[in-house]
Amino acid sequence: MKKAILIAMAALLTAQASTADGPFFSPKFYGYVGLGLSGWMFAESIQARGDADKAYERYNHATTGADAQTFFDESRRHDTRNVVMGAMGAGALWWSVKMLRGQPRREELPAPTLKMGGVDLTVEGDLLRQRVWLTLSEDF
Repeated sequence: MKKAILIAMAALLTAQASTADGPFFSPKFYGYVGLGLSGWMFAESIQARGDADKAYERYNHATTGADAQTFFDESRRHDTRNVVMGAMGAGALWWSVKMLRGQPRREELPAPTLKMGGVDLTVEGDLLRQRVWLTLSEDF
């Protein structure tokens, strides 16, 4: 069940909001889904922290070396899960706030031109593709 939730979460977080109409294509819908997922991830992180603390207590009270190693490994595993789920929760929270706030439209910059006596220099650019074109023409 947890694997299915993690797969669905990864699919929703990596999905780009489409421009099609409908409630399931809205950036706000994905924002609310991300907000719910971030809450779930933070709850899992807190639970893993509690499990790690319990395992560490058992490690401190272990009587044999094998038990101590087992409880220490379990504590480290829960610590790792705590950090990973906390980081994923923070990322999902950031992404959901970004989707809920909306993305402002980029204003296109006017194409710069430079005209000198008989020579025309035109500079054209595409910000998204990060390309620039220079056109030099003589005009007598």
